[in-house]
Amino acid sequence: MMRALLMSALLAGPAAAEPVAVTFLCERGIRVPVVFTDELAVAWIEDGLRVMPQAISASGARYREAGAGYQLWTKGESATISHGPEDADMVLLSGCTAAR
Repeated sequence: MMRALLMSALLAGPAAAEPVAVTFLCERGIRVPVVFTDELAVAWIEDGLRVMPQAISASGARYREAGAGYQLWTKGESATISHGPEDADMVLLSGCTAAR
């Protein structure tokens, strides 16, 4: 069900390169499925579908919802998920790694 929601959200957006699906395994055994395109990350976080455009980052890749939304920051196979206003967001999940 989540995968179908993620894919339908991506298909509604602009055409891009082939989407890449990754599931991150985070602390407390929480799984976060994410689909990446060239410009977006679509993730199932806290019982909701989050569409996050790519944002500027000094290192890794950062995706952020508008306003005081969710943020996904990845580097290699690691990820951190946070929520809140830019520069004042609170980490929700850290130490996430791409599940194999």
